[in-house]
Amino acid sequence: MKQYTTSKLALSVLAALGTSMTMAPVHAAKQQPLRAPTDQPNVILILADDLGIEGISQFGGEYYSPNINKLARNGISFNNAHATPLSSPTRTRLMTGIENRKNYKAFAYLDPNSVTFANTFKNAGYTTAITGKWQLSGNGFDGLKGITPSEAGFDQSLVYFRYTRDSKGSRYWAPTLYYNDKKASFEEGFGPDMEQKFVKSFISKNKDKPFLLYYPMVLTHNPFVVTPDSMNAKSKKDKLSGMITYMDKLVGDLVDYVDQEGLSKNTIFVFVTDNGTHPSIVSYRYGHKVRGGKGHPTINGTHVPLVFSWPGQLDKGVKKDALFDIMDVYPTISKLAGLKVKQEIDGVDQVPVLKGQKESVRDTIFMHYSPVWKFKPTSFIFNKEWKLYHNGKFVKLDTKAGTETVITEKNRTAESDKQLAYLKAEMAKVNDTPLDPHTSPWCVGQESLKKGVSALIAGCDMDKAGMRPAKLEFLD
Repeated sequence: MKQYTTSKLALSVLAALGTSMTMAPVHAAKQQPLRAPTDQPNVILILADDLGIEGISQFGGEYYSPNINKLARNGISFNNAHATPLSSPTRTRLMTGIENRKNYKAFAYLDPNSVTFANTFKNAGYTTAITGKWQLSGNGFDGLKGITPSEAGFDQSLVYFRYTRDSKGSRYWAPTLYYNDKKASFEEGFGPDMEQKFVKSFISKNKDKPFLLYYPMVLTHNPFVVTPDSMNAKSKKDKLSGMITYMDKLVGDLVDYVDQEGLSKNTIFVFVTDNGTHPSIVSYRYGHKVRGGKGHPTINGTHVPLVFSWPGQLDKGVKKDALFDIMDVYPTISKLAGLKVKQEIDGVDQVPVLKGQKESVRDTIFMHYSPVWKFKPTSFIFNKEWKLYHNGKFVKLDTKAGTETVITEKNRTAESDKQLAYLKAEMAKVNDTPLDPHTSPWCVGQESLKKGVSALIAGCDMDKAGMRPAKLEFLD
């Protein structure tokens, strides 16, 4: 890895992207290119960070998101889309289309030999790029060296979290970014704006050929900060609200830019998020209080917003209730682009649902959730209304209220008995692998909190492990 100071690479990056971080003015759309819309369409996949379905007003949430709402009105939204409860398991699942029990080994890690959707598109002649949060090259504690953006099939990259610990830096104000694997630390500026400029630069330079753009945004992950549009926000929730609206603004700006470049009919947009909202945040959805479920294997940890839009090729303003697993994105965008996924994957092609040919292509979603990072492992299987955990816990889902009601002898019914038997049978077909009990890779060499149990499982003193920032009481 080459590393440069702010005065060298950072300035050259700013020069390449343009120093102005303002949104593009709205102009009349340019003439659409000669390439037929279905002939190698461009794909833009946007993945927002740490935002459950209650975060988008199109899906009944309380936050201001007019641009994502507009994208949904011009496309198809899924009310029953799910990711894993935490970012790294979701990113491996999304990028490879493979269920986590088969290829997830550690937090912030993806095997360098993995085949991703970017590899598939690049091998088909697409120019590929990524900007935003990477988090797949290793966590810095367990010694594993994960995949790089170029190994994952990306020709160009501007990413945060390429490296960890002291090299990680900030994602927001005065960010640390890696431009084609070279470190650029900035003394000022807002990271999401820089990534947006990279996106536009990439599209402008590659608009005459098919491209794949993967945009795993750093917004709206904590720390909760002010944005250029919400400088007066004080409370945690007000800051999050401003971050959501700013993320939405960037999405709208990108959609407008694609249209201005005359590429809208040739471009498939996908918007989705990676897991539930931070647990410290309580929001409202359809009048129900919903506590963020990030990290937890509950409905609020997995339930995410999902939108597909492709003007002229997909219907407008359609809402689907079909189950959608985030690993279905890979085969679905490949099929829409006319590409064949050559390796075996677990994701299901959802094009028949998008085209209205079928109501659903999957009856259940199974998740092996063993993040090896803070949260206890579990596995579970669910359909639209019922959910079974590997320890036998069986619940009734209310996806609008974000609740799970445990079924016991007192409230069981003939229908619940039928659904329990069905999910038990479906879970047995999965042939699940053992859950990795480790939760604390930063505790290597540290004293365990529980005598006789490895510190990697029981945890250790976070202060001694250097995992908790110093508290400066004199600033309170």
